Parts: sequence; structure tokens; C-alpha cells
Amino acid sequence: MAKILDWVCAALAVVAASLFLFLTFTICYSIFTRSLGLPTPIWTVQYDEYAMLWLTFLGTAWLLSRNRHVSIELVVSRFGERGQRVFGTIHDFLGVILCAVLCYFSFLCTWDHFQRGVIDVQGVDVPKAYVLAVIPLGFLLLFLQFIRRIVDDFRGTAVKARAH
Repeated sequence: MAKILDWVCAALAVVAASLFLFLTFTICYSIFTRSLGLPTPIWTVQYDEYAMLWLTFLGTAWLLSRNRHVSIELVVSRFGERGQRVFGTIHDFLGVILCAVLCYFSFLCTWDHFQRGVIDVQGVDVPKAYVLAVIPLGFLLLFLQFIRRIVDDFRGTAVKARAH
């Protein structure tokens, strides 16, 4: 199961990186066309907004699995090794709870938008459920990664240099 989760997270991280490249290209293109006094395509800002949302939620579980997520160690670094492990386990339990709650409610919201056929009316009309679908997916993957970290903590196989 862990290998499947690793593969899914890695594949989605590649998609996130591709979205980042798309975002970079469209922003550069927009700047270039504006500097020439030409109009930019109407869809670029809208799709850039979607890309930022999607790349965030597609890449976070992969970052967590690699211990590359943002952390503030001001307090934790003052603890001893045992204190850091305890804090890490508490952190992981809170992550499980938070991700489960956010996954559940974001799924309900996405499903509601899908059932009602809500459309995001901008330059290009897009069903809003398709835009929002990445949020419960991202929280589900984060939930699974936090569960994995807790299991690793209790097995004693947790990564030593884990950031909290």
C-alpha cells in the first residue's frame, strides 16, 4: 500500500511541476504581450488561478512524504530528542484530524457544486466542481501521509531528520 501511495504522490507531483511550468509560461507570455501593447488571451489569468490551486494540492502530500513541508522549529528545536518525537507524533495526529475534517467538508462542497451544476463564469465557463475536485483529493493524500507517519513513529522507522 505504501508503494502505491508513493507512486500516486510522485505522479501527482510531476503533474504539479508541469502546472508550475504552464503557470510560468503563461505569466511570461502575458508580460511579453502587454509590453508590446498587444492584448493577452482572456483565459490566462483564470487558468493561472486554477493552476495555482491544483499545483498546491497535488504537491503537498509528496512534500510531506519527503519532509520538505514548511515548518517552524523555533520551539521544537529547544526540545530534546524524546520531546521532538513526542511533538512530532502529536503533530501527526493533529494533521490526521485536520486533514480528515477538511477532506470531508471539501468533498461535500465539491459534490454539492457538481450536483447543482455550478459554473465558474469568467473568460471561459468551467464547471466549478472540476476546479474544486483537487481539494478533497489533496487532503485525502495528506491524511494518508500523516497516517503513514504515525505508523512509522510507532514502528520506530520514522525519518530521523523529520521537520515539524
